[in-house]
Amino acid sequence: MSIVLLNIVLVSIFLGIAAFLTLIAVVLIVVSLVRSSRAKKQNKKTKKVGLWIGVAMLVIPWVILAVFFAAANVMDTANNRWLPGREVLAEAVANKDAEELYDMMADDVADRNDITVEDMEVFLEQCDLENVSSSDLEPYSDLGSGKNHYRNYTSYENGRAQTCFQYTMYEVNDDGAKIYIAAVDGDPEGEEFVGIYYIEYQAGDDFISIGEKPPKEG
Repeated sequence: MSIVLLNIVLVSIFLGIAAFLTLIAVVLIVVSLVRSSRAKKQNKKTKKVGLWIGVAMLVIPWVILAVFFAAANVMDTANNRWLPGREVLAEAVANKDAEELYDMMADDVADRNDITVEDMEVFLEQCDLENVSSSDLEPYSDLGSGKNHYRNYTSYENGRAQTCFQYTMYEVNDDGAKIYIAAVDGDPEGEEFVGIYYIEYQAGDDFISIGEKPPKEG
């Protein structure tokens, strides 16, 4: 399971537990306050055990979640995390925005391969994207759409844990061509190693590409 997917699963579990405990806590607090109010009217003393347990159940889960998010942010910073999302990538492709895509490339890859904005412009000019529109990115950004695929994985190929993703846009024209983007979205060695590594336009058996293949999985 990828690091990103694992984090999503853990956050979902923690949120579910926190919400459940919050509901119980609210019930305990309300019941305790009602009992305390009735006892006070009868000049009786009552222990507020339910109140303190409820307050603890209300506060502790959310404190744990806050600590988890803080730790995750520290880890993301340490790993130079970059999370562009499907819509950001799809919009840049739909607009044939060479400058935006170039800016999203890993600096190390662009420098070592002498890639310029002009090279990206030439690449995009050769791509037939007649079915891709910036006014309707849902087919290429929606999780449940059959016109895109996004997967994460972790690579240890370079002696360090690099988190990577692959994003594919299908049927970008009536001939069934596709756009494939591979990138590193986290590298503890530095920001220059994070970003798009490779973009490929494939139409049948023919393809054109720019950049270099990213680290392999595992």
